[in-house]
Amino acid sequence: MPLKDRGKIKWQPAHFMPEHRAMLRKLETEQMAQNKPLIDEYELEDYENKIHYAMEYAFFLKVKVWRGGFFHEYTGRVNRLDGISRKIYLELEDGFLEKVMFDEIASVEVKE
Repeated sequence: MPLKDRGKIKWQPAHFMPEHRAMLRKLETEQMAQNKPLIDEYELEDYENKIHYAMEYAFFLKVKVWRGGFFHEYTGRVNRLDGISRKIYLELEDGFLEKVMFDEIASVEVKE
């Protein structure tokens, strides 16, 4: 009498282990991550001029930030500029305060 087996089904991977799911999620985010853009000193100076201009005339500033392999965009007014720690404090449209490091900035645009 032959033994009735599940065949190939028993050797297929199952997604029931939490460690396996976490590993797949981590792998997917690593594959979607982007490299940090290289910014030369002229672009950096241009960004600083735009930030000072937006701060002086209270214009909205759209900042594209690179954090952990992904780009994030923030739009708000410059609340404070800290030259020592090289941070910009943006007051977003919804009232929250966002800290942005100078090293994380990918692009800056003034919204008049």
